[in-house]
Amino acid sequence: MKCVIVEDEKIQALMLEKLLKEEGIDVLAIENDAEKAVKIIDALKPDMVFLDINLGAYDGFYVIENTSYKPYIVFTTAYSEYAVKAFEENAIDYILKPVSRERLKKTLERLERLDQIATVEDNKTKRGNQNVRIERIINQMRSEPSLSYRNKIPIESDDEISFVNFDDIIYIMSDNAITCVVTNKERYNTKETLKEYEKKLPNDKFLRAHKSYIVSIDHIKKVLKNYLGSTSLMMDNDDIIPVGRVYKDNLKKILQ
Repeated sequence: MKCVIVEDEKIQALMLEKLLKEEGIDVLAIENDAEKAVKIIDALKPDMVFLDINLGAYDGFYVIENTSYKPYIVFTTAYSEYAVKAFEENAIDYILKPVSRERLKKTLERLERLDQIATVEDNKTKRGNQNVRIERIINQMRSEPSLSYRNKIPIESDDEISFVNFDDIIYIMSDNAITCVVTNKERYNTKETLKEYEKKLPNDKFLRAHKSYIVSIDHIKKVLKNYLGSTSLMMDNDDIIPVGRVYKDNLKKILQ
């Protein structure tokens, strides 16, 4: 199978290219500009396109809307719980970045099955149906998201993605290469960084308290101080979270 990668982050694009080539996929081109991507896809006619959503001036949906040729689309996204939900409901494949080898294999196996069981005419029909589903996604993404998903965040752990309510998260901690999301129900281990979570979480609900911790303001039970002047937070599950010196001003803001 042949593909085109449309990705504005060079490192992500090169990593994906390496994984695809190791799986025997012919990467025809890599593009980071939406308008150029449209021309390349129409000219090269790949079997599939790995398409990022955020591409600067234009988004990935612009690419889909403006290509005459319609390959299979696999969305790659660093974050968007609304997009992920839309993809699930409309049977369009997606991969959360950074792309793992295991997740990519599942995508390739799915696309290979589609090609094996379909005739040429069937493929046209399938891709036509996909275009209808993609159009539905575009409309959903560009309209106001539903209230039920405004308050959730996707957490990818192993081979599954859990949608967790913001209100259920007590704190998030980073330990070596693993990030642990602690909720009032369970703990999730993920490879996403604290910096990535800090971008996703609403800053009126969450506080960066330490280089290794983000805490939910609503789940702070007590502020603890000792005679040496250090500060800690007792969360409502009784876990103690240290407050780093450079983050004390963050704590002062919510106390005031």
